[in-house]
Amino acid sequence: MHKILILTKVLLKAGGYSGDNKDNKKVKSRWWLIPLLLFAFGSFAFSVGMMTYGLYDILAPYGAADTILSLALGATSLVVFVFGVFYVVSVMYHADDVSLLLGLPLRPYQILGAKFITLVIYEYIFEAFILLPMLAAYGIKNGEGVTYILYSLIMFALVPIIALVMAAVIVMLVMRFTRIGKNKQAFNFVGGIIALAIGIGFNVFIQTSVQNVTSEQILALTTGQSSMAVIMSRIFPGIGFASAALSQNTALAGLWNLLLFALCAAAATALFLGIGQLLYFKGLAGVTESAAKRRRLTSEAFAKSTMRTSVMRAYVMKELRLLVRSPIAFLNCVLMNFIWPVLVLVMLMGTGKTDELRPFIASANGGLMVAILVGIGAFISNANLITSTAISREGKALYFTKYIPVSMGKQLEAKAVSGMLLSGVAMVLLAALAVYLGVSVPIVLISLVLSLAASVASSYAGLILDAGHPKLGWMNEQQAIKQNANGMLQMLVGVFFGALVIVPVAVTGMSDVPAVLYVAAVVLVLSVIMRRRVIKSSAAKLEEMDV
Repeated sequence: MHKILILTKVLLKAGGYSGDNKDNKKVKSRWWLIPLLLFAFGSFAFSVGMMTYGLYDILAPYGAADTILSLALGATSLVVFVFGVFYVVSVMYHADDVSLLLGLPLRPYQILGAKFITLVIYEYIFEAFILLPMLAAYGIKNGEGVTYILYSLIMFALVPIIALVMAAVIVMLVMRFTRIGKNKQAFNFVGGIIALAIGIGFNVFIQTSVQNVTSEQILALTTGQSSMAVIMSRIFPGIGFASAALSQNTALAGLWNLLLFALCAAAATALFLGIGQLLYFKGLAGVTESAAKRRRLTSEAFAKSTMRTSVMRAYVMKELRLLVRSPIAFLNCVLMNFIWPVLVLVMLMGTGKTDELRPFIASANGGLMVAILVGIGAFISNANLITSTAISREGKALYFTKYIPVSMGKQLEAKAVSGMLLSGVAMVLLAALAVYLGVSVPIVLISLVLSLAASVASSYAGLILDAGHPKLGWMNEQQAIKQNANGMLQMLVGVFFGALVIVPVAVTGMSDVPAVLYVAAVVLVLSVIMRRRVIKSSAAKLEEMDV
């Protein structure tokens, strides 16, 4: 157990920063990110709590308010299980530290135990903004006391364990007896697509389900033998004990159910470690980073592949190939350019807002529509994380950029061009969505041209942010992209760009021509300023950086 705790501490430290003076200075200089993140996730938690408030008011008259507890615990377990499958494969099999841990004098259950604890701790962050607001809202509405708070904290600590154990056992069996998931690159790619589809599908389900729903339908969905609460209790062992402990927290029966749930969690953990001792090392055999295909090149194909081309084109193609070949980069940088317009369309159709938007679009003047479309386009091009992680994705190989016979300024320009090209895809899809909603074709074409110009400013803005504080000391590319504060900063830049374009036009009521000229001037000035800053300041910073 001592080794498990030590290894857990090491893994948790490895997931953050290295702790040297440079990293400490960077963290301190971005102290404001913590309140910003708390505000963002706090707003989401507040929404969850208010939704629980409404659900309580519907169920309380029927004496079924207690089903909120089963629903909250079961829904949290379901989400932990679904996404836990992908997390377990990534952390226990595909992580870069696995090969290092195998060389240490550690038994399989010790490695698994440490990795499992880190997974549970990360799940607590997710839980804090979903399960806690629901339990808090129920407790306030039901007038619960100190015992309920204590029991809720215990449930918060134990609920992810059973769902994660179920996910981990399934993964270990699959990895031991099949070849599914052996290829890291293919699994991350397919798994990411599935996770994204689940997320969008869940969003569509919620959007369509809340329309015109009656209290009787909600009651049928949450109570009875075929309700969601009962189904979740049957899928995840112990959920019934957990909800009974919370609802009967003032009675001896509540304490008894709490002990039973704790025993279920302990038994699940013991089962996981036992199965892991037998299967984990054998399941690691054959796990690879990627698969290579060998093919014989013809003389024509060889000549084409070695054809001389310009430095800029070659570097841009290199950037695009890296973005497409890396599953993490493809899902978070490339695919998002296709997802944003589609997601907006799905949400509009799911909520029936398309019919409400058409009259507004028909009555709005052309200048305002141009400003709105360009503002949205500016935000989307800032939200794709391509250039705001372009330098961070180089990682420890950043030194290579200083050895090749290409100036740093030209390399940064090539990275910016790759961002512009992929942002252009999103701009075209946004234009098609605007035409579908009834915006006139001339306005859409003008907006498309200005949006493409806005993507120039956005791409250079991302490089400025990433060159200022690149995240280079990562062990997994996911840390460079999804755990990079520069991506969130560029999203805020996108909000600023959008507001700078839309607000003055809307407030002053500019007519068509002045509005278009204003938007064009803003986009042009920002593009020139951002490009000049990248070529001079950002390139110089990277040249001076010791890597």
